[in-house]
Amino acid sequence: MRVFRWAAVAVLLVAQLAAVAYFGLWAYRVRMHAVYEYGYLIHEFDPWFNFRAAQHLAKQGWWKFAKWYDYMSWYPIGRPIGTTTYPGMQFASVWIWQAMKYVPKTSYEVPQWIFDWLPKGGKTYFPNNGKLEFSPMTLNDVCVVTPAWFGAIATGLLVLLTIEVSESNCAGVAAGLVMALIPAHLMRSNAGGYDNESVAVSCFCATFWLWCRAVRTPKSWLWGALAGIAYSAAAATWGGYIFVNNMIALHAAVLVAIGKYNYGLHRAYTLWYVVGTAGATLVPVIGWTPLKSTEQMPSLLVFLIFQLLELCDVIRRRKKGLEPAWRFFFFRAAVFLCAGLVVALVSWVLYSLGHFAPLGARIRGLFLKHKKTGNPLVDSVAEHSATSALAYEQYLGDARWAAVLGLLFCWH
Repeated sequence: MRVFRWAAVAVLLVAQLAAVAYFGLWAYRVRMHAVYEYGYLIHEFDPWFNFRAAQHLAKQGWWKFAKWYDYMSWYPIGRPIGTTTYPGMQFASVWIWQAMKYVPKTSYEVPQWIFDWLPKGGKTYFPNNGKLEFSPMTLNDVCVVTPAWFGAIATGLLVLLTIEVSESNCAGVAAGLVMALIPAHLMRSNAGGYDNESVAVSCFCATFWLWCRAVRTPKSWLWGALAGIAYSAAAATWGGYIFVNNMIALHAAVLVAIGKYNYGLHRAYTLWYVVGTAGATLVPVIGWTPLKSTEQMPSLLVFLIFQLLELCDVIRRRKKGLEPAWRFFFFRAAVFLCAGLVVALVSWVLYSLGHFAPLGARIRGLFLKHKKTGNPLVDSVAEHSATSALAYEQYLGDARWAAVLGLLFCWH
């Protein structure tokens, strides 16, 4: 019986892997529709600027790119590119383009006997009907296809994230279907729509997956360093990295609140925060913002609380007089009270000196009842306006029903 059970598990696993691979291919092909219809073209305003920035980075290198003042943008004022651009997407495209220079021009045709084993029409599911060609690509073509590539990568990463948090492979498969087709992601990752979100979403998914992997057990805390690297990539790619920053801080704080604190959680969060923040400060447009922005203070506060919690545990292990629970409770309360007073005093001094930056216009827009935030540039963009009642149907589409199916698999 055990043999039959393992055979059934193997068949199910192969079927799940095949489904995930199919959804990844589906995600890529759907996003390549514009290329199939019109060729390798960049479209929309922001993608054209991003492509010009990628060209400049490829030709001039990072140091000249960081100091580049573009007189063709924001005419007639011009624009200092290094301090107003998140260059992560351009770096990714240029690195891919440079790596592909070393790919020899080769071709391979899938043997006919493989198609004979597949159902009728199976040949159409292979790229170019089974005639595979590999060769270097121009920078234009790489930038056009980058959103579609990363759209498929985001699909795979969300599968890993879902499996990690639900412990259900079937839920992960359903998540792959959702990510492959959900309109909210499709509209930001179409081939030719060379915009920051297309790469950033993949970085977000990678960060969340690696963070959840880091807190799986106390001994898996080293994954926190990889989560920090992924977070740095997200910060270098899009300003929405603040969402990731606060979500991980909130998750860590909730774990402490429900009694799940341990040395592994402390080390994982510390690694993520130190590595991620250090990487983010290297991005010129960010700089020291993580230590100044009011929006990012919660993650810093959680970091400080974690250090105090660990300090109290270390002292308790070294001093036998703190072993009784009630005595340790009052000791920790005293430590936090003293630390709170010091933090409050330092914060007041820094606030008086103008160290902290006010909330950004986008964040203020979340709390204002009216549509206006005070920033004309933000107010003019539709995505920063009040959400309509039809947004759920427009941005979630039919993929939301697959999400309901996946939710059922989470209860096992």
